[in-house]
Amino acid sequence: MSQIFPYKGNAVIPEIKKLDNGKFMACFVIHEGKDGSGKLRYQRKAPTNEFDTEDEAIAYILDFSGDWIDENPM
Repeated sequence: MSQIFPYKGNAVIPEIKKLDNGKFMACFVIHEGKDGSGKLRYQRKAPTNEFDTEDEAIAYILDFSGDWIDENPM
């Protein structure tokens, strides 16, 4: 099971992908509901950013998602 980060009635679910070059891509989805059971609100499958560590990728996801949710309230 992926980690779920609840934020303002949404669930941010990172889907980190490790690339062949050892870098990490910050893929993720945002669903309605704090447990992620609601409808899909946002999905990023192929970001242009690459990160050196999984933690950096997750930090980016949470920062971006928080801003997006604040700008797109339910």
